This record gives sequence, structure tokens and C-alpha cells, in this order.
Amino acid sequence: MEIPLYLLFALALNVDSFSAGLTYGAKAIKVPPLSLFIISLVSMASIAISMAAGRLLAANIPAPLAYRLGSALLLLIGFWILFQTLWKKQFKSRLSPEHPAAKSVEIRLRPFGLVIQILKEPARADFDSSGVISPREALILGTALAMDAFVAGCAVSLLGFSMLFTALAVGLGHFLLACLGIGAGRSKRASLLLERQFTALPGCILILLGLLKIC
Repeated sequence: MEIPLYLLFALALNVDSFSAGLTYGAKAIKVPPLSLFIISLVSMASIAISMAAGRLLAANIPAPLAYRLGSALLLLIGFWILFQTLWKKQFKSRLSPEHPAAKSVEIRLRPFGLVIQILKEPARADFDSSGVISPREALILGTALAMDAFVAGCAVSLLGFSMLFTALAVGLGHFLLACLGIGAGRSKRASLLLERQFTALPGCILILLGLLKIC
């Protein structure tokens, strides 16, 4: 079993969880263990469903083609994430914080999954402004975090990744990275520094996985 690949994949999919944790720590928003557990379960369920779809696809096409398709998808997703990261930096630099487009929260489609714009402002998951992410709010946040990784789950399924170990790695990784993010976010200076450093990491990891598997 290629354990490092599972860990890298889990890390790539959970950087958003770490970033959300940074925001909650910086804004003193509490995320109870039950809420973290719910978000992790949603992530695991999403990965399992996407990998089941990948297995269904792999069963209907030649194995070499499935393998190449999985590698190509990881590369495409990785490059798309890097493109979006660069575009967002340029876009935000041209907008003042008061600009409506900088504050918008909407649901929209992008080429590699449904993205809930709440990911741009994780604090908005606290709908009732109670300072606590309730189980219901955790379910919505978990869906936002999980849906964007759907195609990536399908891709690694085409590469022969184990559904059980992948889902467990992603779920546990989410729980741990979210906790680490919350702890680090309590230092606002550290949270700003870390958030800037990790924005491109998921794309780089997925590109690395795609290259390792396509070679």
C-alpha cells in the first residue's frame, strides 16, 4: 500500500479545512467536537460516493485508459487550483474590502465541482452569529468542503486507490487539520502568514500525484 500517496491526497483535500480552522481561531468561533465529527463524516461520505462513481467508470473502460484518465484529471484539477489561486490574488488586490464582489456569498458552478462561496469566508457558516458552529451549520460547511473534492475522489479511484483507506485518511485528516488550524488561528499574525503560504498547496500536491502516476 502506498501510504504516503494516501496522506498526500488527504492533505491536498483538507487544506481548505485548515484554512477554515484558521478563520475560526482568529475570530474566536467555537467548533465543538461533534461539529468537527459531522464535517469529517460528510467528507468521508463524499469521497466514498465519488470513488464509487470512479469505479463504475473504470469498470466500463480499458484499465490503461482508466489509469491515464485518473492521472490527467489530477493534473487538470491541480493546474486549475493554481490558476484560481493566482486569479483570486489579482482580483482581490484590485478590490477594496467594501466592494460588493469582495463580500458576495453565492452558489455557483466551476469546472471541477460545486463550490459554495462560503469557503471564501468560513465565518459565514455561523449563520446565527452565535460564535459556535452548530451541528446543522457543520453539515452545511462539510458539504461545502466536500463537494469541491468530488472529481479528485473519482480520479484517485481510477488510479486504484482503496476506497476505505482513502475515506479514512480524508476524514481523519480533516479532523486533525481543522483542530490545528483553530489552534494556530488564535494568533492572528500566524493565521495570516499561514493562510498565504498554503493557498497553492492543494494544487501542487495534486499535480505531483498526477505526475507520479502518469510516469
